[in-house]
Amino acid sequence: MMDEITSGMDELGVLLMGHKKGAYWYGSRLTIEEARALAPHNNATSLQVSAAVLASVVFAMENPGLGVLEADELDHARMLDICLPYRGEVAGVYAEWTPLQDRATLFPEELDSEGPS
Repeated sequence: MMDEITSGMDELGVLLMGHKKGAYWYGSRLTIEEARALAPHNNATSLQVSAAVLASVVFAMENPGLGVLEADELDHARMLDICLPYRGEVAGVYAEWTPLQDRATLFPEELDSEGPS
């Protein structure tokens, strides 16, 4: 995590599939320059991941009487507010990619072409 990464961007998010529009990616894009401005000697991945840990610790300190919670029980708005300075650009992008794309090109496969889209 020191200075071996000199440029680039990390994209950390979720890919939602199975709906009529194909696929949708939603997540954070953080450059190494943005990450190092916030936390020297870090990289984008370490900052994006540790921001969620930080948010969990802050939430636990603010709500000591709640005990152990499942992720769905957390106040997502508060968690995202805590992560805000470390997220970089937040984007949502539609894609036409499917798990069937480029399949059976190297060797024949039995595929359900009516399957996931």
